Amino acid sequence: MFSDKSGVSLQTLLLITTVAFVSGFKTFTVTPDKDTSIYINSIKASSCKVCKKVLGSKLNRQCHRILTLNKNTRVTIEFYCPRPEEEFTVEIVRNIECNSTSCGRIIQSDGGFSGLLDFSRRFTWKIKAYSQKSFQINFAETGLRQIAPTDSCNDKHTYTLRAADVLLGKYCSSGPISNAQILNQGSFSLDLPAGQKPKPDQFHVSVGEKIRTIANISVTLLKGSSSTLMSPNYPGSFPDYDVMEWYFQVPNKHKAAIKFMNLTLPTCLKDQTGMEYSSGGKTQVVRLDEVQPELNEGSFSLRLRNCKMDTRLSGSAGLSVEFNVSAYQVSSNLKVILGAVAALFIIAIIVLLVVCIVIKKKKKELIPAVPADNPGNNVQPGPKSLPAGCEDENRLYATIDDSLVYSHLLYRQNYGVYDNYDSYQSYNAESEMPPIYEDVGGERTVSLFQSKQDPPLPKRAPSYMELMTANSDHDSEQRNEEEHPSTVEPRVELEREN
Repeated sequence: MFSDKSGVSLQTLLLITTVAFVSGFKTFTVTPDKDTSIYINSIKASSCKVCKKVLGSKLNRQCHRILTLNKNTRVTIEFYCPRPEEEFTVEIVRNIECNSTSCGRIIQSDGGFSGLLDFSRRFTWKIKAYSQKSFQINFAETGLRQIAPTDSCNDKHTYTLRAADVLLGKYCSSGPISNAQILNQGSFSLDLPAGQKPKPDQFHVSVGEKIRTIANISVTLLKGSSSTLMSPNYPGSFPDYDVMEWYFQVPNKHKAAIKFMNLTLPTCLKDQTGMEYSSGGKTQVVRLDEVQPELNEGSFSLRLRNCKMDTRLSGSAGLSVEFNVSAYQVSSNLKVILGAVAALFIIAIIVLLVVCIVIKKKKKELIPAVPADNPGNNVQPGPKSLPAGCEDENRLYATIDDSLVYSHLLYRQNYGVYDNYDSYQSYNAESEMPPIYEDVGGERTVSLFQSKQDPPLPKRAPSYMELMTANSDHDSEQRNEEEHPSTVEPRVELEREN
């Protein structure tokens, strides 16, 4: 095991391997490094003992069931039992004290103490933050994932994180936890079973700002991933009034969902337990026995708050929480549905616009809108299948706007055009049409209307142009009689004589 503040590895423990087996006893010599202590603890109630003898000292051999080695002193260790690895565990503790700018590194190594490989070992780094500061351990290279206290790791490397005397959790390598920030002082441990060598991993320790929680754990969620987390001291109780914080980094276009898997609530004497959600500058506090809110897209922080618990009764339940946080992508189906609805809405609007344009065009073809003072252009030709010989004689019109007709009549009446006509008069185009004759031989002629007349037109109301033609002819006749009275009378007499 190594630790380094300057970037150069220093040997934490030097094992001068003088391991021997004499009459069922195992012995070897070790020299602890500076700031390092070795604790050999008995795990069974037996007669097996461990003894130490300081080399060069006149002190006799000291035998105990628990042995502590430190002070950079060369010591000979003797185990008086045939299989001491089944009777004792070994913990190697390294102390790291941060200054105002740096703390150093945690380096895992088996160099120099292979004689302890047969024992179950725990490597512990006790870290003390600088005054009014915190320290941070970066796990980004390997990552950690929290497990239940009774679980184990597949690679046989089990990590433990503490803030002072509060157990923050038990972890395995390769997980979403990327960073841990602890106030004042704490520890980081690695447990290895007998015969397991440590991986050559290392973790950077740095100085952090003062925080208002016992610890902050950073969790980086990948797309579609999840992480199970537990409250401090789980399944035991979270301490009174303490606050624990987790920060979750969520992928882009993803949301996080929180689900409580196990929850034990205490009896509070003061204040209430709760979860505090912070995202995008907004904070929301929700009681633990309430439905947790749906989170928006993006990263967020979560704080677990405890109350002043009532512990007067023996066996009173404290606060313990196990919850799962998962990242899921915002539903693309919803976006597709919304897009389809929007497209259909746009298509419907276009169709309505086209229908409105067509209807307006049809109306204009049926009833054209032109000024009333120009009524001559406000008519529509009738059917083209008129009787033969009538196309040039009279132009027939099918429809006309009645309001334009009457407005024009009123206009003409105001100017004296219809002084001799006080009411509407019908006009028969056929009765006024001069007869047409055909020579059939000799002195006899036959009217075309008697021999070759087409079928009569259907009876209908006189059109506007017919009324205008009749009125115009009548006016012309009156003017001719006034201008040429002598010419008209002889012509009438002549016609009568003939």
